[in-house]
Amino acid sequence: GTFGLSAGESQLARYESSAPAVRSFCSRCGSPLFFQSSRWPGEIHVTLASLDSAEGLEPKGHAYWGSRAPWLGWDGGGLPKVEPSSE
Repeated sequence: GTFGLSAGESQLARYESSAPAVRSFCSRCGSPLFFQSSRWPGEIHVTLASLDSAEGLEPKGHAYWGSRAPWLGWDGGGLPKVEPSSE
């Protein structure tokens, strides 16, 4: 699919948190919005809490499964568990 902002682009701030990663957030309130990384070229990871609705969106995998909260007590279902390589 194609990603685009319908409004508020002038309020978007970007921060390069590491060499491969750029995080985007609202410059007015600080809410995290997007994550992009050269580890996943062509992908924009969007925080679900920033969407009006997550209807029609289904997860495709669990990233950083090995560092999940130990008290979660969930096996992750049948989705792939992805551990990014340490480049």
